[in-house]
Amino acid sequence: MTTPLPPTTPRNGRVYNFSAGPAQMPESVLEQLQREIMDLDGTGIGLLEHSHRGPSYDRLLTEAYDSVRRASGLGADWEVLFLPGGSMQHFSLIAMNFIPKDGFAAFADTGLWAHKGEIETRAVRNTRTVFDGASCRFDHVPADNEIADCTGASYFCYCSNNTVEGTQFARPPKVNAPLVCDATSDLFSREYALDAHELIFASGQKNLGASGISLILVKKSFLAKADASLPGLLSYANFAKADSRPNTPPTFGVRVIGLMSKWIADHGGPKVFAVLNAKKAANIYAAIDRSNGFYRPSMRDDCRSQMSISFQLPSDALVDAFVAESEKAGLFGLRGHRDWGGIRACVYNAFPAHGSELLAEFMDDFKKKQA
Repeated sequence: MTTPLPPTTPRNGRVYNFSAGPAQMPESVLEQLQREIMDLDGTGIGLLEHSHRGPSYDRLLTEAYDSVRRASGLGADWEVLFLPGGSMQHFSLIAMNFIPKDGFAAFADTGLWAHKGEIETRAVRNTRTVFDGASCRFDHVPADNEIADCTGASYFCYCSNNTVEGTQFARPPKVNAPLVCDATSDLFSREYALDAHELIFASGQKNLGASGISLILVKKSFLAKADASLPGLLSYANFAKADSRPNTPPTFGVRVIGLMSKWIADHGGPKVFAVLNAKKAANIYAAIDRSNGFYRPSMRDDCRSQMSISFQLPSDALVDAFVAESEKAGLFGLRGHRDWGGIRACVYNAFPAHGSELLAEFMDDFKKKQA
């Protein structure tokens, strides 16, 4: 049974947090974590103190696996892995696991994180850029016919949502290579053909809660092709064999992903959140579109992200004023990425819907004051 979403306004003392990550989490999850940090299930031992080999953590780990499967809809032919660290390290780890030393990965360079991911991959294996977004200043993600031939690639890697530039793939690309996706910023936010991929990875600080941990979803058939000679802590197969704990795992992060995935699944899963997230994004895009160019999105309309709304103002001074005044209104985390500038509003699953309405009203009022 689907649980109704909680009220859309933060409790007293909390604000609307548009940060790209670490991002806003559900208050119910935060409250549960608060209780468990002091005492997990009446054991007299807090969540952060429990042994990763003890029965309490066994239960939390099982719940995390089950909740991720519920949220993802993926079947028994997929492995679910929890690894320490952020998603950026997985570009090189995936390469070491799945690219022979004389092989290569194909990349769609659709923005800052995809570009950095290719650099990380290139540090250990060869890469080939099959779409270069720099030529269009990253204003869109490629249609299938814009992606060069991937013949011979061990896999094609792309970012499903580009948080800096504000672009998003509507569906997985169709290419002649296995698909690997960095879904850090939109995993479980919408219905998406996860099963079209061989491997999907996401760090935790957006829709999955805490930073410092990554979720890996990998088909067992693809995992069987991994390099068996890698050291244990670099081997995805070893993590699968050891239930994601070949050594002491990030137990807190695993618990947070478990609770966040449960919260998403309990509230209807990606199908329900797709509708909610589209409405949140639409409120902000409407304010952009009616501003007559005062707010300038850098992306094409057909590639607009439902998670990360990025736009520019006429000057840096106005950006500074916008950020300062928005914070006075209880709207935080709106300054754009340092390499891109402007304003960025991230409306991940846990971001309250009313906050997008308030931001749109603020944008209208701020523009009027500049007239």
